[in-house]
Amino acid sequence: MHATDREKVIPPKTFLRLLFSLALPISLQFLLTSSMAVIDILMIGQLHDAAVAAVGIANQFVFIFFVIQFGIHSGIAIFTAQYWGKKDVSRIHQLSGLGLLAGFAIGSVFAGAALFFPAAVISLFSSDAEVVRLGAGYLRIVGFSFVPFCITFSFMTNMRSMGFARVPLISSCVAVVVNIVLNYCLIFGNLGFSAMGVTGAAIGTCTAKLIETGLLTAIIYLKPYPLAASVKEMLSFDFAFVKRITATCWPVFLNEFFWVTGVSIYKLVYARMGTQSIAAVNIVATLEEFLFVPFFGIFHAGSILIGNSIGAQRYKRAFAYGKFMLLAQLPMALGAGFVLILCRPFILGFYNISPAAYDNAYYLILTTGLVFWAKTTNFTTVVSVFRGGGDTKFAFLMDLSSVWCIGVPMAFIGAFVFHWPVYGVMALIALEEMFKLIIGLPRFFSKKWIKNLVADPEISSGHNPEKPS
Repeated sequence: MHATDREKVIPPKTFLRLLFSLALPISLQFLLTSSMAVIDILMIGQLHDAAVAAVGIANQFVFIFFVIQFGIHSGIAIFTAQYWGKKDVSRIHQLSGLGLLAGFAIGSVFAGAALFFPAAVISLFSSDAEVVRLGAGYLRIVGFSFVPFCITFSFMTNMRSMGFARVPLISSCVAVVVNIVLNYCLIFGNLGFSAMGVTGAAIGTCTAKLIETGLLTAIIYLKPYPLAASVKEMLSFDFAFVKRITATCWPVFLNEFFWVTGVSIYKLVYARMGTQSIAAVNIVATLEEFLFVPFFGIFHAGSILIGNSIGAQRYKRAFAYGKFMLLAQLPMALGAGFVLILCRPFILGFYNISPAAYDNAYYLILTTGLVFWAKTTNFTTVVSVFRGGGDTKFAFLMDLSSVWCIGVPMAFIGAFVFHWPVYGVMALIALEEMFKLIIGLPRFFSKKWIKNLVADPEISSGHNPEKPS
């Protein structure tokens, strides 16, 4: 056994202190980033069902873009965390260059669809003419931010993996303030501006994201932080390096792509069940995203700590971190789900929606609260443990089979065979979470997910230099 592996494993209290010191800024940053969609939905919620449905559907396309970018940069971040544990900054610069190139390629495709075919995109999710009109206008404007925001995503993810989780907070704080002020002015026509409704929300969101990109880039390069590199340094990689990185990153990218495609099919099914159904789903999806904020920080902080440990060849510590992660998040998730269920009347009181949409949302929140603990446990195994440990292929296959063999069929059966209400369909879809629990937890305890990806010469194969005990 390697000498570093004989070091005493960090006690749980010490680990939790490390975890939450890293998780807090990540959670706050995620809250600020995701709050732009939340702010839009909350403010647009003061208008009517069609506006809520339109912005929700448009943001589903934005969500797909974000998730695919997340897949690209999460794959890169696996290596960034391990190389940072190894203290190899030049490789991190090359990883940044690879991530930016891949992000720009995907961002250009999404920007093209948003700018030139927005109505076609919205029509995939709704046949309501008013929803399509409003959603297309919103998406066309927000689409201008897609390519620049690839820079934000890359820098944000890599800075986290290097332990500088507080840095993106500054730019995100400014962006959220800009978004709130512009929405207040442009949606409702305050402070001398004309009331623009959905269009005003789009302008506010797009402007805020562009400002966030410019400010984060300036912060990184003016200090400068270790991530700051010239274009030449970022593009100094060779084919062999690209091949090594791609071998691990492609399952992460495909994982996010097929997962978000499946989730989009769920939304398509919900939308085909009526405007009141998709409006309710959009409200609840926004609430669930908000509920995930603290857990998102925990997931990624755990992944960083596990990746850093494996890069430093501390395999026992990596396994202990994973076990602590699973135990720490469970009581938090159970409590969060319970509070969400109790607060249903209070939460829905903020929305000016029809009685049918209200009833759907009321029971959708119940379903979401009941299965929330299973979702957080599965996110912990996939994002924190398997990806942090380099076991990306297993994580990909687990998500792929659960979504496409269970979730998607259940969505169509519930909606178009059983003709259940939207909350019944969501409950059927939740069976995929139970499936992931059954196959994910045994994989964790097998320790087969611990893979040192940056130890030479094993990097080309992903083989462990030594089996963890």
